[in-house]
Amino acid sequence: MARDLGATGVMVTPSKEPTPLSDDTLVEYFRFIGDTVKGFPIVLQDHPASTQVFMSPDLIARIVSQVDSIACVKFESVPTPSRIPMLRKKLPEHVSILTGLGALYGGFDLAQKSDGFMTGFAFPEVLLEMVRAQAQGNEELVRQLYRHFLMLIVFEQQPGLAVRKEIYRLRGLISNARVRHPGAQLSPEGKKLLDGVIAATLPGVNLGEPISRDIL
Repeated sequence: MARDLGATGVMVTPSKEPTPLSDDTLVEYFRFIGDTVKGFPIVLQDHPASTQVFMSPDLIARIVSQVDSIACVKFESVPTPSRIPMLRKKLPEHVSILTGLGALYGGFDLAQKSDGFMTGFAFPEVLLEMVRAQAQGNEELVRQLYRHFLMLIVFEQQPGLAVRKEIYRLRGLISNARVRHPGAQLSPEGKKLLDGVIAATLPGVNLGEPISRDIL
């Protein structure tokens, strides 16, 4: 159905079960999905914090080797920087590694040769510039961008979506930052802190416009 509606790929992550899943069961799970959506690119998501399913680099590589449709691994199993090289050595070159977690470890991930990001940071143009700089071999620029925006990245990564939605509102992407129940709303004190972080990171910048390369 998703493909019929125009989707060009699907992200798949295993879910927590009453009894722990064996490696063989996980391989079969992804193989079944690959056979069901044959020819449809799959992103394998590894996010044990939400799934309580822990997949080693060896297991991920085994799954990828048996499911031809897997084109990418969204790698969110901390510590990502030290685990990326282990996974990279075991994957075919055509399978990319993207990291998420709000780009919390983004500078370190790129230094370890991740291919980019798949995450919700409210300033995606910053992450794009980091990826471009890494691809050009400009590691110092990657570090500069990461350091400059790190306070905002960390602040946005608080549990829940309230901070990110407020930034989206400030950027003119949504009209209301209210979080659906039972999610927590951003408190007045939290809003004040966020405004301070933005002012320190992007003083005088119009958030309604893409952040220009000159500012970055």
